[in-house]
Amino acid sequence: MDNPVNIAGVAGAGTMGRGIAHLLARSGIKTILYDTQEGVAAKAKALILADIDQRIARGKSTEGERDACARNIRIAGTLQDMAPAHLVIEAIVETLDAKATLFQALELICPENCLLATNTSSLSVEAIARTIQHPQRFAGLHFFNPAPLMKLVEVVAGPQTEASVTERLSVLVKTLGKQAIEVRDSPGFLVNRCARPFYGEALQMLEDSVTDAATIDMCLKSSGGFPLGPFELIDLVGVDINLAATTSVWEGFDKLPRFKPSPLLETMKTEGRLGRKTGSGFFTYPRQDNELAGDSPISTVKALKRQLETRTGVAVHLSDGRTARELSMDSRQPVIVLDRQTGNWRGPVSLAFAQHDLRNADIQSIALQAKSLGVELHEVTDTPGLVFLRVAAMLINEAAFAFGQGLATADGIDTALKLGLNFRHGPHEMLQALGIAAITSTLERCSTIHPSGRYDPCPALTSFAEEQTERS
Repeated sequence: MDNPVNIAGVAGAGTMGRGIAHLLARSGIKTILYDTQEGVAAKAKALILADIDQRIARGKSTEGERDACARNIRIAGTLQDMAPAHLVIEAIVETLDAKATLFQALELICPENCLLATNTSSLSVEAIARTIQHPQRFAGLHFFNPAPLMKLVEVVAGPQTEASVTERLSVLVKTLGKQAIEVRDSPGFLVNRCARPFYGEALQMLEDSVTDAATIDMCLKSSGGFPLGPFELIDLVGVDINLAATTSVWEGFDKLPRFKPSPLLETMKTEGRLGRKTGSGFFTYPRQDNELAGDSPISTVKALKRQLETRTGVAVHLSDGRTARELSMDSRQPVIVLDRQTGNWRGPVSLAFAQHDLRNADIQSIALQAKSLGVELHEVTDTPGLVFLRVAAMLINEAAFAFGQGLATADGIDTALKLGLNFRHGPHEMLQALGIAAITSTLERCSTIHPSGRYDPCPALTSFAEEQTERS
């Protein structure tokens, strides 16, 4: 194998570039940090050291990490300063023209044995490679934000990338204490593609007036164990960034309906409501914390169902894709439908429900009984899959498409989303917990509401469900 990477360049000192430089420097790699805007790279280094200082104060970091970053990060005055690098990682604006211009300049500066890598999350590695003279030394090296903390890095070969290049990059990733996953160059690669429904279906529910953004976030975090809700995450990353990534994947897949960007994001971008960085997005910042506190004495929705039926005498169902109205008509009695979950509840619980033909007094009684068990019920529009099951169905369906196209194994997809996005459960694990019948039922019923093809079940869904994994 070629020489290891001892000196690395990072072009672009924004959030991602800063995080990558931090990660490289703390791992003992001499890091040259460059940005076209004067003073931005120096400010980025100062922010890295300030962040480490805060983490030291909380007992989360050490003086050794601070010293390594202070010593190893060198600010480049010009792009020419990248000449000694064994590897240059690009982390600039997500436009093909800008990246092509940068790499064309780097080819004239860096020696032939210097690897060139793009951190793009949405552009095609092949498209960038076509603009340069030596595509054999070029690859994708996609870190996740924040780079120092997230455990996964996608290594993406272009059609002319030499095998030794991806091998060197994978070894580097391991040196950085991360897990490398080699993925095919396709729209969104693996993680961003499979994650699109997390945002897209939440946005579709908002458009459908199922409930509000805060309720969707709370219910998804409780039922699915997601560290952040989709709207919190869009606000954190930036409405414009999320829209650009979604649009790129949508266009890369010839505008398939299931990837279609939400018009809500376009409106918010036009209005300048881009999330935390502008002070407003789906929420206003600084945001008041209205989250529940404490733990629930009950750990599963099945246990909650039994308790509510015993205490109230009302027919309680767990969502299987059928609406409360449909279940009520079949049984000829008033019903309440509870959303589903994967794993056990941790901490305070928010759970979506729908009902048909219940008296207000019964609804209030059920809500009070649930609250006494540590569960805050949120009534939503009577729709297939309610909140979590509907999002899970689309996450699972997209993972099945990726599996069927040979992008990764079921285990590989689960690992990628758990490490790349901090999901508690991967799509295959969700499928095993929820059952294929509930997933197909939800997709089929959603397709009657939106007959665009958005909810067409993946032909490989059954084989994805039957795939044996290391956990099986």
